[in-house]
Amino acid sequence: MAEVQGIRASLQALQARVGSYFDGADNVQQENGDPLLDVVQQYPEEAAWFIKVVMFFGSVSGVLISIPCSVFLFMYWTPCEQCNRPLRIWVLVHCVLQMMQAPVRLVFFMRLRQIQQRNGDIQECVRQLTQSSAWRMSKAVSIVTYGWFILGVVWLLNSTTCKPCPGLYRLTLAVISTAVARLAMTLIIFYHSFPAQQGERPFPKPRGATQDVIDTMPTVKYCSRSHGCSETNCAVCLGDFEEADEMRQLPCRHHFHRLCIDKWLKRNKVCPLCLQDIQATPGASAKKKN
Repeated sequence: MAEVQGIRASLQALQARVGSYFDGADNVQQENGDPLLDVVQQYPEEAAWFIKVVMFFGSVSGVLISIPCSVFLFMYWTPCEQCNRPLRIWVLVHCVLQMMQAPVRLVFFMRLRQIQQRNGDIQECVRQLTQSSAWRMSKAVSIVTYGWFILGVVWLLNSTTCKPCPGLYRLTLAVISTAVARLAMTLIIFYHSFPAQQGERPFPKPRGATQDVIDTMPTVKYCSRSHGCSETNCAVCLGDFEEADEMRQLPCRHHFHRLCIDKWLKRNKVCPLCLQDIQATPGASAKKKN
């Protein structure tokens, strides 16, 4: 009986230790929040769906790629030693990196799924996950994986088919192609997860003004003693104003070199300093501030 209790206590301690690895401390203040948390705060449902799909797809594909590669290396490790590039080492390390990330991705997927089923706080769940040691480890491994992927591409481009181990070149090519396909799939999932945000265009394309509209704004000559503006240089070309320089005054009462601001406004009809639209009505900005 004592032995059973001891085993149970050991399992509980192990479970608590593993759980703390995937949980961030509640009393830890994150000065620089993870970018993923910022996305979840803005679009919780869409971000949760995106994270779940990417984590599940990443963990499953990592295991499915690593198993056949490991079997191949076990069977042909010695013959592949004679190839001109150490592709066998690259495939082995790539499989190890994938297997290291698979449990983390799977746990994140399960946590988010449980939170959604209970209608829990998705933001708090993601906050704890992004503050955990497992998340930091996963990010570090991802950076190493990216560098290792680039190295594998370079080695593959400088390799030829190895007669003692002809399957190694094709295997490496297949692994690299799969990695590229996974990246493309992630981008597709991203665009599918945030369809509404794409249509909103948070950063609209700049629109220019016609020369007729630009000519309606007055021009003045710069005079250091009395020129009617507080600027001493042009914010477009960053050059200092000189005596008798022709300046154009925008509705916001900012001044620029006429040639500089005319060229600017033809591409983007907002003031370079305050970003006010030159065709906006005078009371529009006041209403927005109120």
